[in-house]
Amino acid sequence: MGLVMRAMHGFRVMTASILVVVAWASLACGGPTAGARPTSTATAVRAAAPAPTAQPASAATPVASTATATATPEPPTATPKPTSTATPDPLAALFPFTVTDSNGNGVTFEEPPERIVAFDSAVVETLFAIGEGHRVVGTHDFVSHPPEAADIPRLGGAFNINLEATVVLDPDLVFIFFDGSLVDLERVDLKVLYQKSLSADFRGVADNIRMWGRITGSPEAAEKVAVQFEARVDRIEEVMATHVGGLTVFQDEGQLWTPGPDTLMGEVFELLKLQNIAYDVSGYAQLSPEVIVERDPAVVIASYGDTISDNPGFENVTAVKSKRVLVPQSDALSIAGPRFIDGIEELAKWLYPDLFD
Repeated sequence: MGLVMRAMHGFRVMTASILVVVAWASLACGGPTAGARPTSTATAVRAAAPAPTAQPASAATPVASTATATATPEPPTATPKPTSTATPDPLAALFPFTVTDSNGNGVTFEEPPERIVAFDSAVVETLFAIGEGHRVVGTHDFVSHPPEAADIPRLGGAFNINLEATVVLDPDLVFIFFDGSLVDLERVDLKVLYQKSLSADFRGVADNIRMWGRITGSPEAAEKVAVQFEARVDRIEEVMATHVGGLTVFQDEGQLWTPGPDTLMGEVFELLKLQNIAYDVSGYAQLSPEVIVERDPAVVIASYGDTISDNPGFENVTAVKSKRVLVPQSDALSIAGPRFIDGIEELAKWLYPDLFD
């Protein structure tokens, strides 16, 4: 019996040893699929056995490089956003534009007026000078420049506007320099810009040119005309800076009406260093022949024809005796527009031929 018990004990020990060997072999081969349920005693023994400790790599065993031979693909290039094909509206930055009229009221333009009735020669000339004359569809009876304005319909004088004819033209802007018709024009629902004619500071002509450039959406063209006007005035001023001057002058605007120092022409005389014999006149006034003879002008400007030289009452006036009576070639000095500088230059060359070529 003892022999039998010892034999059975030896058999169990041997069987256990075999199971341990099988478990180790199973681990070396990777074992069963993870998550599989054990189906034998050997599997249970194997699960209970501790996992073998990883052995350090031998110095002779090559270690895999961390670098990869495969090139890393570049990130995809961002697709550029499509460029808008819409053309920016150059007028967007110019409007709305507000002008203050001579009554202190603001007149706002949301866009350039297409049909302008201009009861003012200076405005007509300005619009043509900046290339916007095609917008003028009506004007007053006395416009004479430029030649292209000859075909524009005449609508009466500035003081007697033909209201019915103006309405028929369907203007989107009416410009006036005299406000006598302002109420009537507004009553028929017409847009009106009222500004008095420039009566002082002839350099303001350049500002008016710029204003019409903004109103019509043509500031660049207007700026060129304005800058040229200013440059020509500056040149005359530079030449006259070293000249003493002192000639006395009388300007006959018709029937001996003449400008005083506080007018555009009064400023022109100052620029050209002339002494105006109408120094005590404000605005325009009519001088008597006796005053003219007494103050004895050295030069006379006969704006609308010489009625001085052949008048016996003026035969002893210095200007008549020296034949220094000028009849201007144009009415440029009578209109405060872009041509005003032409009149100043004509007068400067006539007075000082050695200074101005």
